[in-house]
Amino acid sequence: MNLTHLDTFLSVAKMNSFSSAADHLGVSKGLVSRHIKALEVELSCTLFYRNTRNVSLTEAGKELFLIAKEIEVLRLGAEKKIHDLLQEDQGVIRFTAPISLGPNLCRAVIPKFRARYPNLNLDIDFSTLIKDVEFGSMDIALRAYSELGDNLVAKDFGWMKNLVVSSPEFQSKHRIKAPSDLVGLECIGNLINSDWDQWPLFSANNEKVVVPSGGKLACSSYDGILQFALLGEGVANLPMPIAEKYLASGELVEVLPGWYSLIHYFHLVYAYQRNYPKKLRDFIGALVDWKESHEKWFVSEPLLMPHK
Repeated sequence: MNLTHLDTFLSVAKMNSFSSAADHLGVSKGLVSRHIKALEVELSCTLFYRNTRNVSLTEAGKELFLIAKEIEVLRLGAEKKIHDLLQEDQGVIRFTAPISLGPNLCRAVIPKFRARYPNLNLDIDFSTLIKDVEFGSMDIALRAYSELGDNLVAKDFGWMKNLVVSSPEFQSKHRIKAPSDLVGLECIGNLINSDWDQWPLFSANNEKVVVPSGGKLACSSYDGILQFALLGEGVANLPMPIAEKYLASGELVEVLPGWYSLIHYFHLVYAYQRNYPKKLRDFIGALVDWKESHEKWFVSEPLLMPHK
């Protein structure tokens, strides 16, 4: 099968128009028609229904469209790998991580790496959204994945330690001596994932209690939860990288000293390649070094915690 003809077919199928596909490809509408006709002859089927106003895929066309998209992903991936291998101090690395880690990564990792690779473009995405790494949307991800694709390499970073905190004013109004005292108390909920409102708490000697938190206030970001906690609106379960600055300043206090919560298991994830560009290896190495310098934020595998 002629791959140029297949690319033409894919453009027509995506745009539902021979004319738009011709403009996109920078060729004549007649050439687009000839490519489609050649494919139809080769496959002995009709790929598009055509009339004066629109173009739509036949059943055979829909099947070919799925295959053509898979071929496009493979082709783009091959082009990217070759391009990266040939250009060590050029090109782009696309990295995604949670918002909660963004400020620290920006300070501790990115400047040093940019000084080492001044001509390299870095596209950084700090968000709560899970980005595709397996098929090239992102090159590297530091994420709490629930499932990992077969084509991914994953380095375990471990469980991120969360702390149960509140404002000093809120704590002074409530007697909180044990995890059971949180039940019925105003706890700030997490709208990202309702499962995260079940707080698994661990003591220093590895006791485990699961607290079903509840309250009238919930938020879709840790930054919002932090702000509500600072305002004295309730108890918050916050990742240690977010909470520690405010604990040091006294704006927040631990309501259960000696206890911590584990909600997110982090992996450093990137797509499998036979040969990794040096710039990619160095960026991965910088992230691993960063993790090792922040071991207090992570717990490898508590005795009573079921494995990820």
